Amino acid sequence: MAKKSEFIFEHVGFTVRNLEKSIKFYSKALGFKILRKTKINAYLYLDNELIELMQSENPLQIKRPESPKEWDRLMWGTVGLNHLGFRIDNLDMAIARIIECGGELVIPTEEFEPEIVWSVDIENDKLARAAKPPIKKYWRIATLVDPDGIIIELLER
Repeated sequence: MAKKSEFIFEHVGFTVRNLEKSIKFYSKALGFKILRKTKINAYLYLDNELIELMQSENPLQIKRPESPKEWDRLMWGTVGLNHLGFRIDNLDMAIARIIECGGELVIPTEEFEPEIVWSVDIENDKLARAAKPPIKKYWRIATLVDPDGIIIELLER
Protein backbone atom coordinates (compact mmCIF):
# COMPACT_ATOMS: atom_id res chain seq x y z
CA MET A 1 0.00 0.00 0.00
CA ALA A 2 1.37 3.38 -0.98
CA LYS A 3 2.19 5.86 1.75
CA LYS A 4 -0.24 8.76 1.96
CA SER A 5 1.35 12.12 1.16
CA GLU A 6 1.74 14.70 3.89
CA PHE A 7 0.68 17.27 1.27
CA ILE A 8 -2.99 17.39 0.33
CA PHE A 9 -3.61 19.45 -2.78
CA GLU A 10 -6.42 21.77 -1.81
CA HIS A 11 -7.13 24.49 -4.36
CA VAL A 12 -6.01 26.72 -7.19
CA GLY A 13 -6.49 30.45 -6.69
CA PHE A 14 -6.58 33.32 -9.11
CA THR A 15 -7.25 37.03 -9.05
CA VAL A 16 -10.30 38.47 -10.77
CA ARG A 17 -11.45 41.99 -11.66
CA ASN A 18 -14.94 41.61 -10.22
CA LEU A 19 -15.49 38.95 -7.55
CA GLU A 20 -19.30 38.90 -7.81
CA LYS A 21 -19.24 38.67 -11.61
CA SER A 22 -16.70 35.84 -11.48
CA ILE A 23 -18.69 33.90 -8.86
CA LYS A 24 -21.72 34.16 -11.14
CA PHE A 25 -19.73 33.03 -14.20
CA TYR A 26 -18.11 30.01 -12.54
CA SER A 27 -21.43 28.99 -10.98
CA LYS A 28 -23.57 29.29 -14.11
CA ALA A 29 -21.06 28.34 -16.80
CA LEU A 30 -19.14 25.55 -15.08
CA GLY A 31 -21.39 24.41 -12.23
CA PHE A 32 -19.26 25.50 -9.27
CA LYS A 33 -21.00 26.19 -5.95
CA ILE A 34 -19.95 28.68 -3.28
CA LEU A 35 -18.29 27.07 -0.26
CA ARG A 36 -17.50 30.31 1.56
CA LYS A 37 -17.12 34.00 0.78
CA THR A 38 -15.55 37.08 2.33
CA LYS A 39 -15.35 40.66 1.04
CA ILE A 40 -12.10 39.89 -0.78
CA ASN A 41 -12.32 36.23 -1.84
CA ALA A 42 -14.53 33.22 -2.35
CA TYR A 43 -13.96 29.49 -2.39
CA LEU A 44 -16.01 27.59 -4.95
CA TYR A 45 -16.24 23.84 -5.31
CA LEU A 46 -17.12 21.33 -8.00
CA ASP A 47 -17.39 17.83 -6.55
CA ASN A 48 -14.14 17.60 -4.52
CA GLU A 49 -12.26 20.32 -6.40
CA LEU A 50 -11.74 23.83 -5.01
CA ILE A 51 -10.88 27.13 -6.64
CA GLU A 52 -10.32 30.41 -4.86
CA LEU A 53 -11.36 33.65 -6.54
CA MET A 54 -9.62 36.72 -5.14
CA GLN A 55 -10.69 40.31 -5.78
CA SER A 56 -7.89 42.22 -7.48
CA GLU A 57 -6.75 45.41 -5.77
CA ASN A 58 -5.93 46.82 -9.22
CA PRO A 59 -8.60 45.48 -11.60
CA LEU A 60 -7.30 47.12 -14.78
CA GLN A 61 -7.99 45.33 -18.04
CA ILE A 62 -4.86 43.63 -19.37
CA LYS A 63 -4.10 43.39 -23.07
CA ARG A 64 -5.47 40.11 -24.34
CA PRO A 65 -4.21 38.16 -27.35
CA GLU A 66 -6.20 38.89 -30.49
CA SER A 67 -5.95 35.64 -32.47
CA PRO A 68 -6.09 31.89 -31.80
CA LYS A 69 -2.39 31.69 -32.66
CA GLU A 70 -1.54 34.33 -30.01
CA TRP A 71 -3.67 32.49 -27.39
CA ASP A 72 -1.90 29.24 -28.28
CA ARG A 73 1.47 30.98 -27.89
CA LEU A 74 0.35 32.30 -24.48
CA MET A 75 -0.46 28.75 -23.32
CA TRP A 76 2.69 27.09 -24.64
CA GLY A 77 5.20 29.94 -24.72
CA THR A 78 5.24 31.08 -21.10
CA VAL A 79 6.13 29.47 -17.80
CA GLY A 80 3.55 29.32 -15.02
CA LEU A 81 0.01 28.33 -14.23
CA ASN A 82 -1.86 28.93 -17.46
CA HIS A 83 -5.26 27.23 -17.66
CA LEU A 84 -8.08 25.34 -15.98
CA GLY A 85 -8.76 22.03 -17.72
CA PHE A 86 -12.11 20.25 -17.76
CA ARG A 87 -13.08 16.89 -19.21
CA ILE A 88 -16.40 17.22 -21.02
CA ASP A 89 -18.79 14.65 -22.50
CA ASN A 90 -20.44 17.08 -24.94
CA LEU A 91 -17.97 19.73 -26.08
CA ASP A 92 -20.35 21.70 -28.28
CA MET A 93 -22.95 22.05 -25.53
CA ALA A 94 -20.29 23.08 -22.98
CA ILE A 95 -18.88 25.73 -25.34
CA ALA A 96 -22.34 27.17 -25.94
CA ARG A 97 -23.06 27.37 -22.19
CA ILE A 98 -19.76 29.09 -21.40
CA ILE A 99 -20.28 31.63 -24.20
CA GLU A 100 -23.86 32.24 -23.04
CA CYS A 101 -22.50 33.00 -19.54
CA GLY A 102 -19.97 35.58 -20.76
CA GLY A 103 -16.99 33.44 -21.79
CA GLU A 104 -15.32 33.65 -25.18
CA LEU A 105 -14.05 30.97 -27.55
CA VAL A 106 -10.43 31.87 -28.36
CA ILE A 107 -9.12 28.69 -30.02
CA PRO A 108 -11.82 26.89 -32.01
CA THR A 109 -12.51 23.19 -31.60
CA GLU A 110 -9.75 20.97 -32.94
CA GLU A 111 -9.56 17.23 -33.37
CA PHE A 112 -6.31 15.47 -32.52
CA GLU A 113 -4.98 11.99 -32.02
CA PRO A 114 -3.19 11.61 -28.67
CA GLU A 115 0.29 10.13 -28.62
CA ILE A 116 0.55 8.83 -25.05
CA VAL A 117 3.99 7.29 -24.63
CA TRP A 118 3.70 6.20 -20.99
CA SER A 119 1.08 6.00 -18.25
CA VAL A 120 0.56 4.36 -14.89
CA ASP A 121 -2.08 1.83 -13.82
CA ILE A 122 -4.17 3.38 -11.07
CA GLU A 123 -7.52 2.58 -9.44
CA ASN A 124 -8.81 6.13 -8.89
CA ASP A 125 -11.39 6.66 -11.68
CA LYS A 126 -10.52 10.29 -12.36
CA LEU A 127 -6.79 9.61 -12.54
CA ALA A 128 -7.28 6.39 -14.52
CA ARG A 129 -9.30 8.24 -17.16
CA ALA A 130 -6.56 10.86 -17.45
CA ALA A 131 -3.77 8.25 -17.53
CA LYS A 132 -5.44 5.86 -19.97
CA PRO A 133 -8.47 7.54 -21.54
CA PRO A 134 -10.98 5.44 -23.47
CA ILE A 135 -9.61 4.77 -26.91
CA LYS A 136 -11.18 6.93 -29.60
CA LYS A 137 -9.90 7.70 -33.05
CA TYR A 138 -9.49 11.31 -32.04
CA TRP A 139 -10.15 13.69 -29.16
CA ARG A 140 -11.71 17.15 -29.40
CA ILE A 141 -10.34 20.19 -27.61
CA ALA A 142 -11.37 23.84 -27.41
CA THR A 143 -9.95 26.81 -25.54
CA LEU A 144 -12.13 29.51 -24.06
CA VAL A 145 -11.59 32.32 -21.57
CA ASP A 146 -13.66 33.59 -18.68
CA PRO A 147 -14.62 37.30 -18.55
CA ASP A 148 -11.16 38.12 -17.09
CA GLY A 149 -9.23 36.22 -19.75
CA ILE A 150 -8.44 33.19 -17.56
CA ILE A 151 -7.98 30.27 -19.96
CA ILE A 152 -10.41 27.35 -19.76
CA GLU A 153 -9.52 24.23 -21.73
CA LEU A 154 -12.29 21.78 -22.55
CA LEU A 155 -11.39 18.23 -23.61
CA GLU A 156 -13.83 15.68 -25.00
CA ARG A 157 -12.30 12.21 -25.08
